[in-house]
Amino acid sequence: MFAESKKIVSTALTAFMLSMLLASCGSDEGGSSNSAEDGNPNIRTSERIYTIADLKAAGGKANKDYDVAELPGAESAWRVIFNRLDYEARFYPDHQTALDEGVEYADHVTGEDAVVTGEDVIWSEGAKDRRRCSRSEHTPHSGCSYSSRYWDFVVLGNMILMCEGLEGPESIKNCDELIAKIP
Repeated sequence: MFAESKKIVSTALTAFMLSMLLASCGSDEGGSSNSAEDGNPNIRTSERIYTIADLKAAGGKANKDYDVAELPGAESAWRVIFNRLDYEARFYPDHQTALDEGVEYADHVTGEDAVVTGEDVIWSEGAKDRRRCSRSEHTPHSGCSYSSRYWDFVVLGNMILMCEGLEGPESIKNCDELIAKIP
């Protein structure tokens, strides 16, 4: 029952956020790279079409290529290691598709209310890579409680980059460090 209520609230919040984003998209002034969209620093417009090659050129090691057949609108998705941290990069044909079809799926598996286990995971490919075992001190391995490995994400042009961290600001800082290395 709690999981269903949580899912309904999460879906409603995501729908509200997307409607606010879509309402503001009509005044796009041509996609200056890395500019924050509508005051949300996590959503950055860019005319550039990013690929996994950009993250590799930045020093990231792409170690898993996920099957995106069931990830709406996505062209590819990768697990990337950079500075010994995990990232998941999802690539869409363009910025608008990333917003329209990708944000809901990224929001679902990030943050405090992330859904990373069970039947409520909306895209199961790579789900085990998106979670970390969190347990209290002196708790045996069987007492593992799962939480999201990626606390937050950035939309940069056609790419959604989910970044490891224990809280939002740390995740965004980690995203920004990788993004800054893209040539």
